[in-house]
Amino acid sequence: MSVAGAGIDGAPSVRPGVPRERRAPDPGAHWNRPEQQHDLTPLARSGLLHATPVFGTVAPPRALSGAVRRLAYRVPEHRSTRWALLLAGDKLDVLEHRLAAGVWLLPVAVALAAGYVGVSRALRR
Repeated sequence: MSVAGAGIDGAPSVRPGVPRERRAPDPGAHWNRPEQQHDLTPLARSGLLHATPVFGTVAPPRALSGAVRRLAYRVPEHRSTRWALLLAGDKLDVLEHRLAAGVWLLPVAVALAAGYVGVSRALRR
């Protein structure tokens, strides 16, 4: 069931979008190409001459996760191995950050363990 005069096939006088359609189309986004960071080697797909304008280098690849990602970018894009390695790199990155966040616990745990050993030896005497 259709309403008379409604929809794209209706007369232009009753179509609500017609005034907007009369404007010239927007030519697209405008931006100045940002300067690329030269101290980093970006990971990019093969065949790409330059990094895209929105290429991010906020979190450069590092440690074991970075090595896995670099390995993944050597594999052609059509191989599932590449995507599996990229997923594994993401999981390793999360694990590395969680371990780094918990490093401060190591001295505390050692101190508590030493205190526990000292107290247990004192109670045995």
